[in-house]
Amino acid sequence: MENQNIDKIEEILFRYYQGKVTNEEYQLIVAWSESSEENKKLIQQLYSIYLATDIRKVTKQVDTEKALHKVSNQIAIRKKSIGWKWIQHAAAILFIPLLVTIGLLLRNNKSEYHSSIAQIINVRTNPGMITSVVLPDSSIVYLNSESSLSYPLVFDGKTREVHLIGEAYFEVAKDPLRRFIVSTTHQTQIEVLGTHFNVEAYEKDEKVIATLLEGKVDFLFQENTDTRKIGLKPGEKLVYDSKVRKASLHKTSCQSEVSWKDGTIILSGTPLREAFRMLEKRYHVEFVITNNRGIDDTYTGVFTNERLDRILDHFKISSKIRWRYMEEQDVADKKSKIEIY
Repeated sequence: MENQNIDKIEEILFRYYQGKVTNEEYQLIVAWSESSEENKKLIQQLYSIYLATDIRKVTKQVDTEKALHKVSNQIAIRKKSIGWKWIQHAAAILFIPLLVTIGLLLRNNKSEYHSSIAQIINVRTNPGMITSVVLPDSSIVYLNSESSLSYPLVFDGKTREVHLIGEAYFEVAKDPLRRFIVSTTHQTQIEVLGTHFNVEAYEKDEKVIATLLEGKVDFLFQENTDTRKIGLKPGEKLVYDSKVRKASLHKTSCQSEVSWKDGTIILSGTPLREAFRMLEKRYHVEFVITNNRGIDDTYTGVFTNERLDRILDHFKISSKIRWRYMEEQDVADKKSKIEIY
């Protein structure tokens, strides 16, 4: 295909990913995608790049020219094949700590156009990494380590629904006509219109924790055969125990719960048992507690870019705990084990 046609396709694809193409442009994309298997793969590859470069603050976090120089020998794509702006984006994506899975399908049938652009996208962070994603409604989501977020390419209907496994901080764009719903583990949901809140809902944990910074949210969970709803106000944290199906509300400054998104650990009268959970996510380790002495002591402090051993030594001095790296490590996920004894 001629260079000018490639440039036109690129420009249309960019708007297609945003759901803003005309019927005629859509048909052009369909025809181009079906002209070769290479074109179909290219559409998905370009979408991955587009999605990753839509992350907030990416220009501050990535030195694009340096990235280009580093990967110039690894990407064998000529300018006439994809276009220079996409190569720049491809260099940037290599430095973003997330994995993107998409099922973007193009169809000939015009009536299926809407379902085509509503494919589900899954974004997953790597262990020990933090990233952010801008949703189709301009809401911003920060994902903590080993977390995944699923959402449609385009929000339609009367609700905006996403699915979370792990921990995330949401800055939801206001839309009085459409509720924003976060479905999490253990058959729980959070409903909002526009607000800032944090959710922790890892599959391996029995508890789901929601912390509200501003606005108002409703937490929904199953109690026996009924669905129960509890409203949160700013400065409140809800802890839901899925084992007994009970929820409790607590007052909080919110600092400890959301500091992770800025790469900081803030402990404010935090029990060491809870602090260890925070450290597990940040440093991709697992704590094995074999002695409960001092484990329920509380600790106050702020750690930014601190080595893990230095943090544990602070705990050792203040709470008399002892720690050591265990010889038997989990080779499967390369997670180091640390014994608290």
